[in-house]
Amino acid sequence: MSMFKKISFKSLNYGELEKFQPNDLKRDALHSFYQTFDFLELIESWPEIVGVALSKVTSPLKIKGDSLIIVSKHSSYSQNVSFLSEEIKNNIFKLFPNLRSVIKKLHFQTQENFFTNKEGHEKETKVVTKYHPQDPTYKLLKIEAERLFSNLEDQELKNLLVSIFIQSH
Repeated sequence: MSMFKKISFKSLNYGELEKFQPNDLKRDALHSFYQTFDFLELIESWPEIVGVALSKVTSPLKIKGDSLIIVSKHSSYSQNVSFLSEEIKNNIFKLFPNLRSVIKKLHFQTQENFFTNKEGHEKETKVVTKYHPQDPTYKLLKIEAERLFSNLEDQELKNLLVSIFIQSH
């Protein structure tokens, strides 16, 4: 059993903020919590907001003051997306109406390494251990594979399946 209770963030209500005075620290903490939730949802919904193609080269970075900071892979993307600012804000507000009072402006930054690192993680490859034919593990796998495929008459097919069996382990 998990020691954490799963919270349904969809049921949170910004109206609860009105219960607190503007200078109350609880109000600030609750507002920060709501912004964090909305921001995480905003990141997940980004392809829906700007489109799949632009979501590969842009990403919401943070909310600072009354601005949403959007990072892009290249300054040309920042410039092109800036022309879509009103449309992007409208798309955000359709999905997250509570952010209408939080986000007033969009600001753009260029950080190519933000996307390079992201792509680098996606392109990680699995390290494959190759056995030398004299390796005892290779020999055991080969014996097991030959036993499994002993009923095959086609020697070429049998060798191919043995090779695949060894490589898959």
